[in-house]
Order: sequence, then C-alpha cells, then structure tokens
Amino acid sequence: MPMADADHVTGLAPRAAVEAVLVDGCGGPAAGLAIVICDVVGLKRVNEEQGFLAGDAVLRLAADRLRAAAFGAVLQARLGGDELIAAFVGRDAAEQAARVAAALAADGLPPMRSAAGAAAADEPLGPLIERVYAGLRRS
Repeated sequence: MPMADADHVTGLAPRAAVEAVLVDGCGGPAAGLAIVICDVVGLKRVNEEQGFLAGDAVLRLAADRLRAAAFGAVLQARLGGDELIAAFVGRDAAEQAARVAAALAADGLPPMRSAAGAAAADEPLGPLIERVYAGLRRS
C-alpha cells in the first residue's frame, strides 16, 4: 500500500479503506467475512501523562503486533483513535479471526483487548463491526 494511502501514525490502511476493500473489493458483505477489532487500552492516559508522541509509539507497537498476528488478513486498518481492525475473507475466515484475537490476548504487550466475529449470510459490514465492537466493550 502506498504511504499516501496509509494512516500517518500506524502505517495501516485508513478507515476509508475498510468499507472500500471489504464491501466493494469483496463483492459485497457475505458469509465468509470475519473481523478482529483491537482496542489499545490506556492510550488516552498515555497521551495525557506522557504526551502524544508516546501515545503514537504505543499505537505503532499495537499496529506492528496486529500486522504480525494477522498476516493472512485481506485488510489491516485503523478504525479510529485507539481501534484497529483486521479482516479475513474465505471459508476459514472465522477460524483465522478467532486465532488472531486469541494470539493478541495471549501476548500481553502493549495492553490491547481484541474480539473477533464473523458475518452471518449477507450481513452488512456496519452491523458486523458494531456487534464485534460491543463484544469488545463487554470484555
């Protein structure tokens, strides 16, 4: 991905790429789509106590962890402030997403919560993201 198309802090795809790649690029939402959403825990505190450069370093580390764990993803992006996403497509997408979420939870550096979910048949991307994010908030 050219740098102009990347998030300036993490180097991941920007939020706009999520819908463009997963809806337009995959022929529309359908079964066989699974995502992992990661929340960088304590980023606001790091920004407030140590400054934004320290917060950016934490985000970059989290993005590096996501890239390493989700190497088979069709997309790795920054959804917003402290949320990152990886998406998988194919018949084993749900298993891949679950494996990545478990790997990220197990390594413990930096503090990052993750949750995975798979699309039901013909489920739009928006509700899938909301459902997985709701699970993340409950964890």
